[in-house]
Amino acid sequence: MKRVDAAMLAVLAAEANLAPSVHNTQPARWALDEEGRVLLAADLSRHLSVGDPTSRDMGLSCGAALEGMAMALAARGIGVTIDDLWTRNLLDWRPGYRLAARLQLTGEDAVRPALSEWTARRFTWRARFSPTSPEQIKRLEHWAVQAVDVRLAYGRKDLAFVASLNDRSSLATMRERAFRDELVRWMRLSPRHPAYSTDGLNLAALQMGRLEGALAGHLLASPLFDIADRLGLGQALVAELEKTMTAAACLLFHRPENESPIVSGQAFYRFWLSFTRFGFAGWPMAVLADLPSAAQALRERFALPPGHRLINVLRVGPAPSTVPKYRLPAGDLVLDGKPA
Repeated sequence: MKRVDAAMLAVLAAEANLAPSVHNTQPARWALDEEGRVLLAADLSRHLSVGDPTSRDMGLSCGAALEGMAMALAARGIGVTIDDLWTRNLLDWRPGYRLAARLQLTGEDAVRPALSEWTARRFTWRARFSPTSPEQIKRLEHWAVQAVDVRLAYGRKDLAFVASLNDRSSLATMRERAFRDELVRWMRLSPRHPAYSTDGLNLAALQMGRLEGALAGHLLASPLFDIADRLGLGQALVAELEKTMTAAACLLFHRPENESPIVSGQAFYRFWLSFTRFGFAGWPMAVLADLPSAAQALRERFALPPGHRLINVLRVGPAPSTVPKYRLPAGDLVLDGKPA
């Protein structure tokens, strides 16, 4: 049977960590147990207690990293069988971590997944998109029609509906001071921030200049937002409608409502890599899935299948440039597999 040692695990973990995670919190941690199996755990210090009270987004983030790990192993000819442990809520493996999955390395040679070549090219673009060619739209439409977990919203009427709903939903969420405080804790609005280049949402990721970032941080982390909102300026502060309307389309990603977040997260990473192939970047509008009223409005307009829940909505389109991925060092992603 093929095995992975600690040095190789660090390399694999760095590749797996190219996967998307909520607020770029990067909660996935890796270890080897005494039988040579790869363990995936969620670092609970990276849980968003306000924005993600049920830990579902953390599970989705770990699931995406798990898919990244499976692809990294397959690229080296190593297959795996996966034991999803998320729903067992295993918190006693070691303090501060939730055991999420166990990977048994198989003796069978694995074939490198076609999507794995796109992991380095996937990125989030939080600004206006470039114009889309008819050929790109055609390829996107053909793929979306074939996908069992995607609904395509495009054309000005559908885009305007999603864009307007996103702005209203964002304002409702940002009116919660606790949510804003938590968001600001994960924003890296100055290059002097000690975690600027490793995690969270920095100026480059947010497509902000230094002055804009400083103003945003001051506004969000103080009562000034509430004052501006009372003056009728709240919607203008969070509005993204004009940027959203430059997207080629919005993609509604849905999965069975009782599916483990780990499995949904694996599928989400494959979903994002799938449209990356067409030269598209993505920009999540997670609030549309998190806010029940918004999710229901989208369910009705775009006829989501019965028994499925909306996981996320991404506006997609060509980006004029790439944005670097800011990630934790590989050594921070690997744990000693022995329980404390």
